[in-house]
Amino acid sequence: MLWLTVIGLGTWAGGTLYQMLVIVPIWSGSPPDSVRSFFGSTDYNRTIWRFFGPPFMLARGLPLLAALLAGWPFRIHRRALLVATVGMVFNVILTIAYIYPINAVLFEQAGGGRAAGEVQAMVDRWILADRFRFAVGTVSFLAVLVAFRLPPPRAAIK
Repeated sequence: MLWLTVIGLGTWAGGTLYQMLVIVPIWSGSPPDSVRSFFGSTDYNRTIWRFFGPPFMLARGLPLLAALLAGWPFRIHRRALLVATVGMVFNVILTIAYIYPINAVLFEQAGGGRAAGEVQAMVDRWILADRFRFAVGTVSFLAVLVAFRLPPPRAAIK
């Protein structure tokens, strides 16, 4: 499960970093025009779900939960996996409760009929929340790497 978690979170980290450095500057460059142009004329909303959508949240989260359950009896593994799991659960809640409502306006409605200042404020809030989410996710990923690096528990070596 740790292998799957490392692969899943590593892919998430790389994809998120790419999005932060390449994609976000395109649509956040000069709101509301950049928001309306990007989300109104691209397939971003359809294609982004293939990488960051709920099925892939589960694909990244379930191996982590399984690793936590398997590693629970072993204190040193438990600590690292618990840090990773708490961070990932926090990120899922942040995404669903805070970021998805902003996505509904910016991404799905291309800013809608909102005033320029309101769109700019939403873009700023989204970027700040996304950076925070990335920081928490990075801590989770590093905690998984710590667990991965730890020697296997003696009970598992028989």
